[in-house]
Amino acid sequence: MTTFLGILSGLFLLSFAIIEQGGARTFINLPAAMITVGGTTAAIFISFPFTRVRGAMTAMIQAFKPDIQQPSWVIGLMVRLAYKARKESLFSLEDDANKVNNRYIRLGLEMIIDGHTPEMIRDVLETELDFMELRHSQGELVFRSGGKFSPSFGLIGTLIGLVAMLRNLGVTGGMKNLGTGMAVALITTFYGAMMANLFFLPMADKLKSRTIDEVLRTRIIIEGIIMLQGGMNPRLIEKKLNSFLPPDLRTNYYEQMIKRIKKQRQLVETPEEE
Repeated sequence: MTTFLGILSGLFLLSFAIIEQGGARTFINLPAAMITVGGTTAAIFISFPFTRVRGAMTAMIQAFKPDIQQPSWVIGLMVRLAYKARKESLFSLEDDANKVNNRYIRLGLEMIIDGHTPEMIRDVLETELDFMELRHSQGELVFRSGGKFSPSFGLIGTLIGLVAMLRNLGVTGGMKNLGTGMAVALITTFYGAMMANLFFLPMADKLKSRTIDEVLRTRIIIEGIIMLQGGMNPRLIEKKLNSFLPPDLRTNYYEQMIKRIKKQRQLVETPEEE
């Protein structure tokens, strides 16, 4: 919602300012839009292959979806898996590996069950993480390039307008249209700056923020998988993984889980009243 509301509020405030400064007609110019939008689009397709541009459009759609879940659920899952593994065995986690809806956790659990060493598990998961960051950075780079190209093409459009305006100065009555010609010439700079600062650069920063959140969550998963494979105490796993998060996001899942288990045992052991 923040992405959608940010763009919507930005457009609303710009539109209000435009209306206050003479109306929308003053700021609408088809040739200026063609130069800025068309030139930026052409530069992007020259700079990147079509598959990467298409991937950036897909990533843009992801930016409008709900934010990535807080990593606290990963800590709770790791604590529960560690408790189950200590109570039964690591092989008992096979059912959890088939049910979990996260490919990093599923891959780590499968490698634990297959008996791989901690070094091998860490190496595989960190390689997955490195290439995930690389894939995400490609979409960010496309939008950041758009933010670089659009003001440049806005300036090019301004130069084109100034050349046309200066050429008409020698024509009879050209001085009367000097102000109008200057306004039209500057509209392309306005279009380029607006595209860069309201769309391209904020979208690139949004994708970068999403990547940072996913990297943090994956780092927690990797450390949790390694400690799980080592048979560490669930309480210690929770404390170690909580150190990745700020204090207000840290969980107390282990104590809550133990309380639930004790409560369930009491319910089972308490005889029903006649």
